[in-house]
Amino acid sequence: MRLTRCALIVVAPALIALTACGHSSDSAKSSGTSTAKPTTTTAGATTTIGGKPVPPPTLPPNPTRPPVPTTQTLSDADCGPITGANDASANVIAYANQAGRPGCTEAITVASDYVNATRTGDAVQVDGWTCEPQPDTVIPHICFKDGFLIGLRGAAAPNPPVPPTTPPPTTTPAKLDDVNCGTVTDAGGGTRTVIAVATPAGRVGCTEAINVATTYARTISDTDAATIDGWSCNAQPDPATPSACAKDGLTIALRAN
Repeated sequence: MRLTRCALIVVAPALIALTACGHSSDSAKSSGTSTAKPTTTTAGATTTIGGKPVPPPTLPPNPTRPPVPTTQTLSDADCGPITGANDASANVIAYANQAGRPGCTEAITVASDYVNATRTGDAVQVDGWTCEPQPDTVIPHICFKDGFLIGLRGAAAPNPPVPPTTPPPTTTPAKLDDVNCGTVTDAGGGTRTVIAVATPAGRVGCTEAINVATTYARTISDTDAATIDGWSCNAQPDPATPSACAKDGLTIALRAN
């Protein structure tokens, strides 16, 4: 008599129940459908089930991962107007270049400190920037630092230094000396030497002195006083200079020879 043995086989992971029956004298044979176990070919390779590749799971994005930066093209920025020490205004331009672009807060601060002062036309250090005038009627002043560039579009500018006031030189008038203007002949045939005398008021010119002395010496009168061209001439008690003429503080002396 043959005995029949039946076994309930549970195959994980699908938990499919299979019934296998056989005789005691026969080798146990499996019947029904079997489920393939997942296998991995090599380390790091794709997991396969039943010979078919299984895609790796999709991981959620890492919330701490910074966003990938995108390339942006910078452009010049008009940071607004300022007023210089010369009461003119200019717009502060933050220029964009390979170094980047300065911030408007710093650009306004640097430009304002530059134009609200008394400066020469040379380059000057302002807040770590170098600022200077340039031969450009549109952007007459610029500031630069580490490749960054700020421009002032307009007429705002520092006040130039006031030139020092130089007092006029104090001149001491040269001390005048008496001048011998030559001789004249008087009415009696004598000779008189005409001297243009130096006085605090100055000194008469020799031409005028000769003309006045000649007219006075040749005048025949019953008095030794006469007025010649506004000059008051008269004899005086001085044997070396017996006659003289005076006008406005000036003196002509007629010396005896």
